[in-house]
Amino acid sequence: MLMNHATRGPAPLAQRLRRTAMLCGLALCTASATHMARADQTPAPALVHVSASASLEAAPDKATIQARLWEKTPARKVDDKAPDSKAEGQAARKARESLESRMTTLIQALEKAGIDSRQISAGSLNLRPEQYYERNNGQQQPQQWRRTHLERPISLALDDLDKVPEVIDLLLGAGVNQLAGVQYQISERDALEDKVLKEALTKARHKAQLMAETLGATLGSVQSINESSHSPRPQMMAMRADMAEAKSSGSEYRPGELSLESSVQVSWHIKSAD
Repeated sequence: MLMNHATRGPAPLAQRLRRTAMLCGLALCTASATHMARADQTPAPALVHVSASASLEAAPDKATIQARLWEKTPARKVDDKAPDSKAEGQAARKARESLESRMTTLIQALEKAGIDSRQISAGSLNLRPEQYYERNNGQQQPQQWRRTHLERPISLALDDLDKVPEVIDLLLGAGVNQLAGVQYQISERDALEDKVLKEALTKARHKAQLMAETLGATLGSVQSINESSHSPRPQMMAMRADMAEAKSSGSEYRPGELSLESSVQVSWHIKSAD
């Protein structure tokens, strides 16, 4: 049986091109790996990391007093019968009129005492239903009761701290239902916070320069800065309006001082003298 054997010639051009491309790619990968290995051997820049903090005490120069007035409608039993909407509406209207009258009397008393109307902020009316249970003698199941709670807040912004005791006495004399307390604040807080931050950064630079000079190095450029500040919330002096002893003429309210703090972390390049 005769078989024809084809003579093998040179590889096709497309095959030779693919082989050449593979060899070039392998060479590029080898060169890239060599470059990365050399880059990994590059020494990291010398840095100095410094932390510093600063603080100052400042006396508050303004105060905010918050209080609330409220009225409640007479409680009504909740039973299976349909509620008397008309009677409930009349009771709510009567409570609102009483509340508005009390608020008006209070505002007039404050203005008469020398409090500017722009320093008085009387909030809007807030109304919410209340339900509770009460068990009477002989009853196996507690009786459910319902009423309406009507409330208005009032806030006073004072820039004269000497008026704080007088205003508190006025609020208590007007029969406020809740006296949240006194919040003491600093009017120039932003400027004082800037001052504290600048002092902390100055301390950080001084420490970095001292460290570099002591070790025979030169301080270079700043690489990173992190800052954290502590600004206290307005100081609250709480009190209860339902305590008879809370009202006392000539009472003293001493807010003390508020502390402002700032901390920084700064990194510099350093250059060796060698």
